[in-house]
Amino acid sequence: MTKAFLYFFLSVSLWLFAFMCSAQGQDSIRAKKRSFVGNILYGIKQSFGKDTLGRRENVTVLNTEALLPYEGKTIRSIKTRQLDFNMSFSDTTNDILYFGTKVLNSIHATTRDKTIRRNLYLKEGETMNAYLIADNERYLRTVGYIQDSRIIVNKRTSTDDSIDLIVITKDLFEYVPSTGGISPSRQRVGLGNNNLFGSGQSASFSFLHDTRRSASVGMQVNYGYNSFMSSFINVSLSASRIAKNIYDHREDEENFLLSLDRPLVSQYKRLAGGFSVGKGKSLNMYPNYYGGDYYSYDYGLVDAWVGYNIGARKYLQDKKLHIKKFLALRYFNTTFFETPHQINENIFDQRFNSRQGIIAGLTLFRQYYYKTKYIYGFGITEDVPSGFNVSINAGWYKQLNLSRPYLGVDAYRYFVSPKRDIGCLFARTGLFLNDGNFEDIGILYGASFFTRIIPVGNMKWRQYFRASYATILNRVALDPLRMNNALGLQNFSSDLASGDRRLALRSESAFFLQQKYFGFKLAPFLTGDFIYLGDNNSPIDASGIFYGLGGGFRTRNENLIFGTIEFRGIVYPRKVQGDNNVKFSAAFNLKFRYNGSYVSKPDIVELNSDNTGDIY
Repeated sequence: MTKAFLYFFLSVSLWLFAFMCSAQGQDSIRAKKRSFVGNILYGIKQSFGKDTLGRRENVTVLNTEALLPYEGKTIRSIKTRQLDFNMSFSDTTNDILYFGTKVLNSIHATTRDKTIRRNLYLKEGETMNAYLIADNERYLRTVGYIQDSRIIVNKRTSTDDSIDLIVITKDLFEYVPSTGGISPSRQRVGLGNNNLFGSGQSASFSFLHDTRRSASVGMQVNYGYNSFMSSFINVSLSASRIAKNIYDHREDEENFLLSLDRPLVSQYKRLAGGFSVGKGKSLNMYPNYYGGDYYSYDYGLVDAWVGYNIGARKYLQDKKLHIKKFLALRYFNTTFFETPHQINENIFDQRFNSRQGIIAGLTLFRQYYYKTKYIYGFGITEDVPSGFNVSINAGWYKQLNLSRPYLGVDAYRYFVSPKRDIGCLFARTGLFLNDGNFEDIGILYGASFFTRIIPVGNMKWRQYFRASYATILNRVALDPLRMNNALGLQNFSSDLASGDRRLALRSESAFFLQQKYFGFKLAPFLTGDFIYLGDNNSPIDASGIFYGLGGGFRTRNENLIFGTIEFRGIVYPRKVQGDNNVKFSAAFNLKFRYNGSYVSKPDIVELNSDNTGDIY
């Protein structure tokens, strides 16, 4: 059965390959009629060549630069325009002869006009504010089914006192295939649509077949609705019987989750918030693996927060970039109705401890954005902030039976140099008070840096550096510092290395090539990590010096939903028990990691991850 499946998969892939090559040939100017084979050969030929798009644009520019001359004029009309896959923002008059563009255009449902307008907070008859328009353009690029966007002034029809705006967007291809690995005993595949009929709704499913499971077949389904009823509230619902469990990440958790999320879509908007409710439990799906003694648990969660941007509309009127003040309140509760008997219920372990808290936060920020390219996007617009963002969080937090007041500060300073280097300074700290003593004092600080694009022959070179130091003083209930996360060693998965001090250094060189193959652009890269873990209090976890050296390449076809695809290989001269010295990985839909929202929900200090994406 498995061999038949693989033969079928390869046959379909080869057929699609031939079909798209043929379509590529049809996309081009027909100088003469070609046979089917001739179209294939011509399509392959046209899919090779150099990327010549975007040379007329500066790589990093302020996102209000083209809009400020029209400040104060009345918005007379707003029109939308959706680009096909064969069009580029660099030059909308010429087609891109990319691999299979005609096929993609024929089966893709372009985003509807009303769907785009659900994500606009600009209104006809209002006075133009360059920062508000730039905010809306940037927000459109954060929407899951939009690849890129521009909001421009129609110079031909605008007058001295009024302007006409054109909102231009380019979709991502709506169909999203996925795989979680295919082997003789296990296959996980999925298919999704992130923009059903151009409506901004999404649906996906994932299918698992694993002969080692007691129920060999399982599924996961997801549904989402972008900006429900033009409220900027994103709705998502998921249900799964193949989720990864908390203990060792095997696919034997059953769960569901309902989430409502409204980001602060602009610095001039008042409200943001979110609500999540869910439940999960482990299933005994691998009886032979655990020997009948599996890790049984059952939990439920509720998470709700709301925030208000003080004086937002007042700042909109005076045309100055003020320091904004955002006040928020959050309540969260994760309750374990059952914990594994293998885990001591009196030991602090954030994976299996019940946790709840009420935290208030005040965020002070003054930020504006630059549009740049060639971080991960191969010429697609990527947004980087400049300015500062400081959050002060305080409240009450209970873990297991330990209840304590909490105080923390997160601070970020972003900058773009006159030569267009991009950098970030960051600091996170938090502490708890218990019986007059400070406990779990967590500190993280560091810096990250992207150089400007440096031309090297026919390549574009961008260098990345990051350094950080973290420590936990008087650790009681927080998890120790680890390196199997975004702030540690890349592709390192084991949790058998920890400490209460961590020094992390990272360097990466990326080279963006002009050449393209079958419409795919390439960017080879070299990377290196150095980690030091100290003050290890665990009798079984490793500590000391670890490092990894490796490289790989990223590739992207601008027509496809996958975004940037990355293949990476890393060598670890030192390994821990159960891990390997050499690892290979593939990542899909890689994007610039910075969080596009101005604010995040209040939280306790996070030292082992960057879930909010505030650090480059």
